[in-house]
Amino acid sequence: MKSIRYILSAIMIAAASSGMCAKTSVVAKLDSSYITMGNVTCLTVEIVEPDNANSQVGFLPGTMPSEVEIVGEASSDTVDLGNDIRQITRRIILQSFDSGAYTLPPVFWENAGDTMSSNMVTLKVNPVDVSHLEDIHPNADVMKIKSKWYDFLPDWIVDYWQWLLLTLVIVIGGVCAILIYTKRVKLPFIPTKKPEPPYEMACRRLKVLREQHFCEKGQEREYYTELTDILREYIDKRFGINAMEMTSRQILEHLRANETTRPSESLMRQILEVADFVKFAKMRPMPEDNVKSFNSASKFIEDTKPQPEEDDDSLKDEAVESSNSHEQ
Repeated sequence: MKSIRYILSAIMIAAASSGMCAKTSVVAKLDSSYITMGNVTCLTVEIVEPDNANSQVGFLPGTMPSEVEIVGEASSDTVDLGNDIRQITRRIILQSFDSGAYTLPPVFWENAGDTMSSNMVTLKVNPVDVSHLEDIHPNADVMKIKSKWYDFLPDWIVDYWQWLLLTLVIVIGGVCAILIYTKRVKLPFIPTKKPEPPYEMACRRLKVLREQHFCEKGQEREYYTELTDILREYIDKRFGINAMEMTSRQILEHLRANETTRPSESLMRQILEVADFVKFAKMRPMPEDNVKSFNSASKFIEDTKPQPEEDDDSLKDEAVESSNSHEQ
């Protein structure tokens, strides 16, 4: 009875295996059976098997010719054919650097002890045509390279010319800014403001001082400080006397030494005496003293202002008229 059971089991297993193998097929084909040395081609392997198969596909070790190399796998696709059957398509990339005809080994399929092999294909590798290399050609002449002007510059200038140019512009700009700021250089395209004449400047500042009404506000000290500053700057600009840095006594001495200001020196003395009392002795002058100081300052400026120069033609006309009158 045991022998009968073993025989029946073997028959059932064989039947199951034959049924699975009946649903399985392995086909191999080359995209191109002829290639040139160094080129590649694809070996396409199509496998039809049951959906529940846990198969493995590959070449037996050591069967692939040494002249043919497996570079990689281009793709692997699976398609459901129905009736619990699927088709697996694998594309294996082959390459060879040796010419000749090579028979590729079959691709083996294995699942749960069952095996199946594909058909065998032949790959022919053609040699590279080197007939055009057999002729001996003379050496080519030395080629003359067209040079440019910057080829003679050092490499560090060619490589970093942008930064060098930027640095040069910054340095030149800084030097120009310093020269302009210190007024050592006057640029012709920058309009310069015409200096205000001393007489006009003094008159303008006196008008502003009158409109500020310092004395009416009890600010006599500020009033006389501004009034004497106006006169000091006028004397400095008009006569070249550095009155801004002088004491009252020194200013009067210089005015007495100048022929133009000597007649008006008394006006300046009256203003400076009152101003010194107000600024240093903190004396509060009478309103009429404030008015008198302002009028004296105005008269001093008017008496010492530049006189208009007569031109040569007017002088000649006056000389002719005077000679005619003498003759008559």
